[in-house]
Amino acid sequence: MREQNNGCADFDVSVLGLGAMGTIIARTLAERGKRVAVWNRSPGKAEGLRANGVHICDTAEDALRASPVSILVLLNSEVARETLGGLCASGALAGRTIVNYSSGSAEEGQELQKLVSGADARLVKGTIMSYPRNIGHPESYCIHTGDSGAFEDHRELLELLAGHAIFLPWKEAYAFATAINAQTFTAMLSFFEVAGAAHRMGLPIREMARQINDASRFFAADAIEDAIRRFEGAGFDGDQATIDVHEAGFTYIRDYMRSQGASTPIFDAVCEVVRRAQREGYGEADIAATTKIFAPTEAFTA
Repeated sequence: MREQNNGCADFDVSVLGLGAMGTIIARTLAERGKRVAVWNRSPGKAEGLRANGVHICDTAEDALRASPVSILVLLNSEVARETLGGLCASGALAGRTIVNYSSGSAEEGQELQKLVSGADARLVKGTIMSYPRNIGHPESYCIHTGDSGAFEDHRELLELLAGHAIFLPWKEAYAFATAINAQTFTAMLSFFEVAGAAHRMGLPIREMARQINDASRFFAADAIEDAIRRFEGAGFDGDQATIDVHEAGFTYIRDYMRSQGASTPIFDAVCEVVRRAQREGYGEADIAATTKIFAPTEAFTA
């Protein structure tokens, strides 16, 4: 039989939504000394947290009333709106902070903020930049926006979930989250593509994957740091390998992978970007100049 929450319990934080992410958030907070209340539409998912000392609530309203701050890790912003919308008139949100980690568009996030503000509560919208297994890792990132005062009031709590818990204005926060996800997942899928190509080339996937990971850390980080230097200085001189040099090398790489039966749609796209940069007259520039294909020239001026 579950503990009953009559709204009088005194907890540090409530977690609503116990999928993979929500469950680990609740467990991490409990393990780090926080008094945690939880609620999930499917009650059975909460039972595994009982050993961590969490308080299981029967309703979303009970969970909201149980603590001053509630973390939402629901399917999406629509579900978050449905969950909170029916409780605005009850006073369950009044005086509380909602931290919404549910996925959704910028417009949906701002609509939810209006709804929460209208119920005399504060909203912090968060984007977790890690897989569930890395919740609480000192190197993980979480980007927040919304009510800056609410974020500062609960910064210590949020830093238990990500070593780098940062706050940005709405537009900047969504732009940063979008960009880092696009870059990271493109890099990940490229890694998966070449791991598959390694098998086609007669190499064990596990061995090649480890070698790629070890060898690319410095190579990729250095390339990005050099690109930042060039963006800041607005200079793309070809004092390293030029785009022309890269295009020739990329062609050899692609052709060899294809000759071994590998499928290379991601690397094909890379080759096409470099060829386009040549067509636009950047062949003798550094490869960072390919950014000019995607951003206007004035983006690189002070």
